[in-house]
Amino acid sequence: MLTYKKLSKRERSLKAFTGLSVREFEALHDELLPVWERRFERKDRIRKPGGGKKSKLSCFADELVLLLTFYRNYPVYEILGFLFDLDISNIGRHITLMETVLSDLAKRKLKRPRGTARIRTLEELHEKFPELDELIGDATEQAVERPKKKSKQRKHYSGKKKQHTVKTQLVIQKDRKIYDVSRSYPGHIHDKTLMIKERTPDKIPRPSRIRADSAYQNIEKDFPEHTFILPEKANRWHKLTQKQKKANKDKSAKRIPVEHVIGKLKNFKVLAHKYRHATVKHNRMFRNICGLYNFRLDLTAAS
Repeated sequence: MLTYKKLSKRERSLKAFTGLSVREFEALHDELLPVWERRFERKDRIRKPGGGKKSKLSCFADELVLLLTFYRNYPVYEILGFLFDLDISNIGRHITLMETVLSDLAKRKLKRPRGTARIRTLEELHEKFPELDELIGDATEQAVERPKKKSKQRKHYSGKKKQHTVKTQLVIQKDRKIYDVSRSYPGHIHDKTLMIKERTPDKIPRPSRIRADSAYQNIEKDFPEHTFILPEKANRWHKLTQKQKKANKDKSAKRIPVEHVIGKLKNFKVLAHKYRHATVKHNRMFRNICGLYNFRLDLTAAS
């Protein structure tokens, strides 16, 4: 029988490797196991389940730990191969397979509520979806390897970060749950342009108010049916008054939860360190971690 001390040590170790507590890991395992087993039920199978070369990872829990360790710590494949006694060439196959399984969770956890597009009044919004009264939008950048092609270098170079990046936009609810995740774009694109390309406000109920930072100035001209709460921006001809500065400070305080959410996502170092893999794979990884974040949030709310 495990003592409290041993259980505590086990939980600390699991948290360090995967970023999840024992309770969260077990809940995630039970949630994804049916998705994992579904692949054995394919009608086009040639072999019976269990046929073929046997994996050194004996169960689904090991597969899940492998993926979460990769997301949480972002080690090179050589280290993962040493930890899990796998050949380096097999690490990528295991990660790709498990990312497909986790993407099923992300689809469900990032699915927007039905009926939001039909809401036209604030009273109806408060009655059906009070958590969507205010939403906060922001974009986050992550450094990537310098592309070899010059055309890609220009697209991915971020003047703000002074390096090559990839950019993704988030929209969160008042309860800090992630409402929408955009596709990943080269870092040269402006935040406002990204929102216009994604048509993000069209995915949000019309009565909802959308908070954003000064990068989205004049966005209301592109989406006149929506209400935006933006800070006042000074220029050489227009200096801010003390009242405007105070209002901007209040707006920033109410917008800060989106930065906290981004910080929690970047506890998974695959989103914080320089991304070493192909940028076409970045968005699925980003959405998987967002789905995992929402899953943990729902688990906490249910307890």
